[in-house]
Amino acid sequence: MFKLKSIFFYFLLFMVTSCSSNKLSGSWEFIDIYEGEIRNTDTLKTQTNNSRYGTGILTFYQDKTFTSMGNSGTYQIENNLLKMKYNDDENMTPMKISSVSKNYLLLFSMAGSPKTWFYKKVKEKTNKK
Repeated sequence: MFKLKSIFFYFLLFMVTSCSSNKLSGSWEFIDIYEGEIRNTDTLKTQTNNSRYGTGILTFYQDKTFTSMGNSGTYQIENNLLKMKYNDDENMTPMKISSVSKNYLLLFSMAGSPKTWFYKKVKEKTNKK
């Protein structure tokens, strides 16, 4: 009985991690950075990228790798915490996933001055024949 419960627990853990990862997969356009933690995109949905920080695309792949502005690395998700490690950096960058939906992503940086990074999903082009 204990073995069955353990298997079930690990299956659920895998499913939660897998679902979060699937929602994150794809390309995200950087829009802006905001002070503190923002958990809801309702007030941000009309925003377009006119940030003083510039523009960029962050892409998460199903194989747990990512690219961002010419840099790449690996990522993992544990308990709503996104851990990103750039290939040319020894340190892991932890970001809390404050909100992720099919169109919007809010990542909260807890290091230094707490800030929320806002991204919009890049619409994939369909090939017309």
